[in-house]
Amino acid sequence: MDGTLDVPLKKKKSSHNRTGNISAIFVHAGAGFHSLTNEHTHLEACDSAARMAMRILKAGGTAVDAVEAAIKVLEDKEITNAGHGSNLAIDGVVECDAMIIDHLGRSGACGATAQIKNPINLARIILNASKRPLSLRRVPPNLLVGQGATDFAWEHGIPVVPHEVLISRNSMERYIRWREDLKRVQGDRLKSDSFIFNQTGERACLVDQECLKSKQQKFHMCADLNDNWVEDQPECLNISSSPSPTHGICSKETYTTSCKLHLLRSRLKSKSSNYGSPTLACQADDNDAPTLPLFDDCQASKEINVPSKDSIIGSGQVCQNQYLDKLQTSSFDGVSSPSLRTSDTTARFCQPHAQNHTNTVDSKESIEDPEDHITDTVGAIAIDMCGRIAAGSSSGGIGMKHRGRVGPAALVGIGSAVIPIDKDDEDQVCVAAVTSGTGEHMTTTMASQKCADRLYHNTRRAKGGLDTEATEEEALESFVLADFMGHPGVRGSNSVGALGVMAVKKTPYGFFLHFAHNTDSFALASMHSNEKDSKCVMSRLGAHGNLVMGGRKIRTF
Repeated sequence: MDGTLDVPLKKKKSSHNRTGNISAIFVHAGAGFHSLTNEHTHLEACDSAARMAMRILKAGGTAVDAVEAAIKVLEDKEITNAGHGSNLAIDGVVECDAMIIDHLGRSGACGATAQIKNPINLARIILNASKRPLSLRRVPPNLLVGQGATDFAWEHGIPVVPHEVLISRNSMERYIRWREDLKRVQGDRLKSDSFIFNQTGERACLVDQECLKSKQQKFHMCADLNDNWVEDQPECLNISSSPSPTHGICSKETYTTSCKLHLLRSRLKSKSSNYGSPTLACQADDNDAPTLPLFDDCQASKEINVPSKDSIIGSGQVCQNQYLDKLQTSSFDGVSSPSLRTSDTTARFCQPHAQNHTNTVDSKESIEDPEDHITDTVGAIAIDMCGRIAAGSSSGGIGMKHRGRVGPAALVGIGSAVIPIDKDDEDQVCVAAVTSGTGEHMTTTMASQKCADRLYHNTRRAKGGLDTEATEEEALESFVLADFMGHPGVRGSNSVGALGVMAVKKTPYGFFLHFAHNTDSFALASMHSNEKDSKCVMSRLGAHGNLVMGGRKIRTF
């Protein structure tokens, strides 16, 4: 009889545990300005990333597995500035940054890494390798940059591809346009040691006098000479074997070891790329918008005074003419955006509120702009069925950047951060945050770590630099306006302080998504294991605001 009584009790306990085993994925495709023309393409990228990650989570994969898979999908999308299609550096080479952090706060990252199609995969390999001890008490690295990162990738079986595999038609067109702009601005200051596009259109070669003097350049790879390069189809390249990172793939008779092959304008096809017709669960009209729990008590906090020169005017600096004047000092991670306003905020995760903004311009012109101007860093946060959290980010960096520049996507506490569960915490609270925006300002303010700290401790900055208790919404608002925009290093800079942040707080009551941005728009998606479709949103800044906030709650019981 005792045995028969024990059976239903055990079943009931097991059933209760199953209801709590909910996994979730949260992704963003960068903050900035997303035109209405390409809005569905950006949301389709977020949707695809969320679905791929959720398939892994439902199959029993870890949160790190899900983050890696989600970001890999975003890297493979040409419309994002990560992986394939990333912005080109000043000498026409794609260098990417990526990072991944597990539930214990351990990280793996790569910075200024060339010839790696999916840098997030390399970051994961570095994370795994950092857990294995080395001989003679050596400490394994968790961040590798430049040629060392490429060598490490080759040694661990990651393909090292020719430079042009990472260059899309759109990214090359941007590079050519920006280089022409620089020529007009700088005049004779641009020397002939940069790309020379010859009139015959056969090939372009970078001859850098400083690189000729550097021994490291002897080990840099050259790209294959291929007159029939197929755009956006790197798998069609005929490479007999995987190249070594320290040996050229190109013909020795054709190039010297210091010469890098790049494509010409004449090799770029004039037709526009077709991304297909995305089908999303979320549509533009309010009737089809997903019904999500709202933060009904969200109220605008007392406005924090920020100097007007640091006020955000959209996601970028200025339109093209003004952009040329400020190109030298801009550190905005991504394509510079026109100073144009979008229409009313369309964030549908919650009813966001916007701070008043003194500088307003016509929003109609911004919405109808067919060209995207987005910050580059894409990010993801995942929670698996065991309650473990992970975060990651990936970026192609700012356009026309200096070679070797390491962006926030590779730096722990700046592009991504995780606050692990404290062993003595009965509530088992943990927080993860990922950011996108002006990378140099994010580095100055330790953006993702500061955001995670604010949400974890529920504090905001008060007068005199002291911390005071606050709700999550107040903490996030204070982080953007006081900790980021109000930071002396940001206020005293000539560069615009653009920021988009996505954070997730795991508590006994569920998973709480919080996001905020002072840019024109922010593309996000979220999904939990009990949902059939992901919830996508293109949050937009209103015509009279300088900050948009939103969020979502996912119950776990």
